[in-house]
Amino acid sequence: MKRAMGNLLAIMLGLLATGLLLEGVLRFFPVNEGLRTQPVNAAFPLHHFQPDRTSTWSRFADFSLHNQVHANNYGFLNDQDYDPDAPLPLVAVIGDSFVEAAMLPYTQTLQARLAQAMQDKARVYSFAASGAPLSQYLAYSGYACTAFHAERLIIVVVGNDFDESLKRYADMPGFHYFEEQGDDLVLRLTDYAPSWATRLARHSRLALYLFTNLRIQDLPGRLTQPSDATQATFAGQTRAEADEQRLTLSRRAVDAFLARLPEATGLATQDVLFVLDGVRPQLYQDGFPGNAEHSYFWKMREYFSRKAQDKGFRLVDMQPLLLEQYRSTGQRFEFERDAHWNSAGHALAAQAVLESGLLDAYR
Repeated sequence: MKRAMGNLLAIMLGLLATGLLLEGVLRFFPVNEGLRTQPVNAAFPLHHFQPDRTSTWSRFADFSLHNQVHANNYGFLNDQDYDPDAPLPLVAVIGDSFVEAAMLPYTQTLQARLAQAMQDKARVYSFAASGAPLSQYLAYSGYACTAFHAERLIIVVVGNDFDESLKRYADMPGFHYFEEQGDDLVLRLTDYAPSWATRLARHSRLALYLFTNLRIQDLPGRLTQPSDATQATFAGQTRAEADEQRLTLSRRAVDAFLARLPEATGLATQDVLFVLDGVRPQLYQDGFPGNAEHSYFWKMREYFSRKAQDKGFRLVDMQPLLLEQYRSTGQRFEFERDAHWNSAGHALAAQAVLESGLLDAYR
C-alpha cells in the first residue's frame, strides 16, 4: 500500500513538474492570450472585449498564424480610441471575425484602409466579434448609430451569417439571435459571464495553449472527421447542404434583419452598404461555379442580394471582383490555413467600398 501511494505521489509530482516546465517554456512562444470577452447582459447588452489591452493572438499548435492585437477604450479590436463626441462624421464598419480581423495587422484591415482614405474628413470605427451573425449586426449597427452617431454603415456579410442568426442554429453566449415565436422572429440576447474556470485559465500559458491553439475541446470531432470532409461539405465557410428548412428559416432571418435595420439605426437605406463575400475557395477551381451553384451560400447570396437591393440598400458583390483578380493575377484572398480575408482580400474590399459611392460626400 505504501509502495502504491509512493508511486502515485511520484506520478503526480512528475506531472506537476512537467506542467510547470511547459508553463515556463510556452512563455517564449506566441500563445494565443485570448481577447477576454466581458460580461454581456441587460446592464451592457453588447459583446466586447477587455478595454485598453494589447495581446497576442495566434492560431494552430505551431503558431503559424500570429499577430499583436489591441482592444481600444470601448473594447473593440481597433488601434483608435473611440470618441462619441468627436466632430468629424462617422462611418461604422460592422461584422464578425472578418472585420474583427485578429489575424492580420490593423493597418491592413478594411477599416484601417478606409480610415486612411477618409483622413481629416470622416472617422471610421469598427464594431465586430468572431461568431457574430446578422442578428448581432443589428445590435452593433444600432449601437454605432445611437452611441456614436454613425452617418454611414458598412456591413460585411459572409456565408454563416444567415442560419446562425437563428437561435435554433447557434446560441453563443454574448450575442443577439432571432428566436421563433409563431410566425414572428423576436430578437433575444443570450447573456454571457466568464466562468471561474475561464478566468483562472486566462492566467495560465499552458491552459491557453491547450484551449486556444491546440483546441483540445474540438479534438474528438477532428479525430472522427475525414481529412477531406471540409472541402466536400463546406462552401463559402459554411455547410454546403441546402435543405429546404434551413433555406426557409434563413430567408426569414434575412427579411427580419433588413426590415428592422432602418428603424434600429435611423438611417436611410442608401446610407448602408453591404459587402457580400464570394464563394471561396470554390471560385479558384476550374469550371467554377459548377456545383457551387447548388450550395447553401450560393442560394442565400442570391436571396440576400436581391432583397437588400430591392429595399434600396447599397451592395457590393465581392464574388466577381475576387474572381476577376484571381484569374488575372493568381492572387488568393485568404491565408493558407485560415479562410478569413488576408491583406489582399481586405485591400480589394476597401477599394470596392471606395468605388461604391457610399463615401463620396467625404472625399
